[in-house]
Amino acid sequence: MNFPQPMKQRLLHSALAQMPRPDTLADKLLRDWLAQRGVLLSPADIDVVTFHYQDPEREEGQPWLPPQAKVIQRVSLTDALLANWQGEPCTGSGGFHFGDWAGMAPLHAVTFVDRMRPPPLLSNAMSYLIFNGLYRRTPKKELSPATLLPIRAEVFQDYVWGLHLHERLKAQLDSYWQQSRTDYARALEIAFITACNNQVSEGSLSVPAWRLAWQAGGLLPLDTRAITTRLLNVYGYHSTSIIYIKADDSSTVVLYLPGNASPLHEFPDLSALKHWFAEQCKDPTRREWLQQCFSPADWADGLEFSGLVTALKGLGCYPAAHRLPDDQPGFATSGIWDPEETIEFGSPTHSLPIDGNLFDHLADRQKQRSYDDLDYRVITNRQVNKTHWGSYLNVAQCLLAPLCVVVPELLPVMVLGGVAQFSLGMDQVINGHSLDEKAEGVENQVFGLFNALPLPIGIARASQAFHYRLPGLLQPTQLADVLGEAANVSVPTDALQLVPAQAAFRDTVRITTGSQSVVVTRVGDNLGHYFEGTFQAPQGIKTQPVVYDLHTDSFIKLSEYRQPTPERWVIDSGGSAALVRIADAQRVVTDAQRMGTLRQLGIQLDLPMDYTHFDTLERTPIPRIVSSLWVGDKAISPVFLEALVHNAEALEDTGYQYQLFLSRQSPRAYSANLTLLRSRTLHMSVLPLEDQPFYQAFASSPYFAQYQAALGITNPGITNFSSASDILRYRMLKQIGGFYLDADDRLLNAASGPGNPPLASQTLRTTADGLLLYPPVCNDQLGFYIQYNSSMIGSHPGNPTLDAISEAILQRFQQDPTFYTERPDRVFNPVAFNAYARRLSRLSGPGVLNDVIDARLPWLRQLREMCRLLVSPIYDIHGALDTSQLTRLIREHVPLDRFFEAGRAHSWEQN
Repeated sequence: MNFPQPMKQRLLHSALAQMPRPDTLADKLLRDWLAQRGVLLSPADIDVVTFHYQDPEREEGQPWLPPQAKVIQRVSLTDALLANWQGEPCTGSGGFHFGDWAGMAPLHAVTFVDRMRPPPLLSNAMSYLIFNGLYRRTPKKELSPATLLPIRAEVFQDYVWGLHLHERLKAQLDSYWQQSRTDYARALEIAFITACNNQVSEGSLSVPAWRLAWQAGGLLPLDTRAITTRLLNVYGYHSTSIIYIKADDSSTVVLYLPGNASPLHEFPDLSALKHWFAEQCKDPTRREWLQQCFSPADWADGLEFSGLVTALKGLGCYPAAHRLPDDQPGFATSGIWDPEETIEFGSPTHSLPIDGNLFDHLADRQKQRSYDDLDYRVITNRQVNKTHWGSYLNVAQCLLAPLCVVVPELLPVMVLGGVAQFSLGMDQVINGHSLDEKAEGVENQVFGLFNALPLPIGIARASQAFHYRLPGLLQPTQLADVLGEAANVSVPTDALQLVPAQAAFRDTVRITTGSQSVVVTRVGDNLGHYFEGTFQAPQGIKTQPVVYDLHTDSFIKLSEYRQPTPERWVIDSGGSAALVRIADAQRVVTDAQRMGTLRQLGIQLDLPMDYTHFDTLERTPIPRIVSSLWVGDKAISPVFLEALVHNAEALEDTGYQYQLFLSRQSPRAYSANLTLLRSRTLHMSVLPLEDQPFYQAFASSPYFAQYQAALGITNPGITNFSSASDILRYRMLKQIGGFYLDADDRLLNAASGPGNPPLASQTLRTTADGLLLYPPVCNDQLGFYIQYNSSMIGSHPGNPTLDAISEAILQRFQQDPTFYTERPDRVFNPVAFNAYARRLSRLSGPGVLNDVIDARLPWLRQLREMCRLLVSPIYDIHGALDTSQLTRLIREHVPLDRFFEAGRAHSWEQN
């Protein structure tokens, strides 16, 4: 039993787990090298130190004093390796790294001073000695013979320069990009969406900028409007990470500067962006940051042209001229760097728009950048280009910078640098298991030099954060495993390569009743349920995952449940805000106590579970009729037509009557749809809906007004044909009986092929007031979990339960009379649409069906709640629930997954 890890964490982990780790590579190499020389210290406990030292000045007769030293450089052994360390040659070596250039160590422990005493007047001799050495690190940073290691600095530098670390890291890069390029691109997309959501929350993103960002990020349909996305070009040098987005029908521009907490900046036009960029270049720190957003191969001046560094300095001087030093080699020149000409330099063809997936393109740019960074820092033996000095950690840091907005553990890596921070940050990311979104720190972290500010009052701020819902009907793996191969519904994929970036933004759903429960039930990304218990800790109230032991009516911390005698916890009847420990795990508990706890967990199960009660139900065969409805004035689309054709062919010569009730609300649509159906030579009855006796009785019933409202007759232009079908199907079944199928549901064929569906050879039975249904499923979009779906229903005619459902739908419409007066835009107003979808389910969809089942069909409710128990973290689930009996009961009482496949048209989203 494993606690579900948030999808966002899993997706980011997959992008970072194989990231090149110069720190671990260096640590491994150094440990081996030290061991060969008899040193067993960790490289992290060894400093490479360069210092100047001299004897202190003292008067004759004064006691001896230890030498004084000024530390020039002190780095850990690992940092030194990754920075291609070179020491300072001692006096007499001529400034070269030949022979014993590291110098002579002082014979005594030194004391530290801020500066060396200068030589006497008229003296050309140096007043101090130079030493480079490897020292064991101590709390007081002692430099003495006792802490000096028996390894000369010359030996260490020769090792560094002969190691060919470049080739080793290149191999890691090759492996990473081959295995993880797609994962990295997905992580860039997660970071981009996170930035959008953060800026919506803080009010720094206007509605036009939000729309541009969402469309560029693939959150709006590509055909919403024509936009162009380009990499920023400065003097012909293209950034590896900065992009700008512009719509063809507007001058507004959005600039994306990854590596900042609020990286999306809005400008009224491209000219404003250019001048803003030039203004940023006046600050050396900001200019250096912007320089890092371009490949190091573009930084330096060439013999005949200026490099990026000169261009950025020139922009910072504008409108004044920039001048190169007189001793600048080559023929490059400088002058006035007008941002209008320098930024987006050259012809339009020089900065081609990004085609295809934006984040794939950015990943490819970062891939090339990583190799450029690596090559920039390569040295040959005894040839160090100090202008290229820097740690190989920079290679990995450049890859990580765009992800800081979504992986706050990386912030110290970016801000503080160094091997220790890099290792700590990466280890936290890769090994972390926090479920608390606040613990991830995304919402409250502020970092970076280029953060967008909240918009002034009067400018329309974007209000829609992106939230994801798993699409379609799904079943948790535990339930799908019980149903076996006959289960014809998808399970949430566990193959991360198939999971989209948007899945990182699914909100964890709480289904527990009551707001003050000390144990909360949540629905994970795999749609399995899990429990979070509240515990009193020295730091205050904390939550931990728990499992429930039905036998003892107690909870066990998930971290302890495999122990022979784990501690047990219970809900305090006195109203404690946390679970309380019990001393006697063998205490006597009643079924009533267990049921009370289960109800707090959202499981309405009756105990004891009596499997034999189901066998006493008086069930008779339902009519061999299959009916579907087509309401409203829309043309039958191909996905529905193919399903109808398939079903007609499958049911031919099976003894089943197959009929479609086709609305003629719109004579033109009716005629076109009838012609379309007849063109396919369907073996089915196509009947005018409005001519049927059940419809005519329905038209004079109190339910008809709601039906008309759903069709948009009451409020023209606002329709919900799915809800209209919901309302009508129960009246049709009450008159006719048999099976109702949504028009996109399909019959399953037998293994022998079409014409012999499993339905033909089975006699399906239920009680006079019962329903034949699909096994419990989940629909994240509609907000129901482990409930019966209403897209396919079997019933006897005259079933009073159908009347109860119609009455419940009517009552809910009376409680929510404005439902059909508005329909939020699913694309541009997703938050409101998600709430609307849940209202739809409660009003006329699966929500109302399940509530009526709870009230009138306790045996179906009990079967559903057994399934809910199955997908929950129960201690010894097989001792608590007989899964073989559960499988048998599902097959007998909710068997429709063996005969039908639920459609995937999701027409409720559109009409």
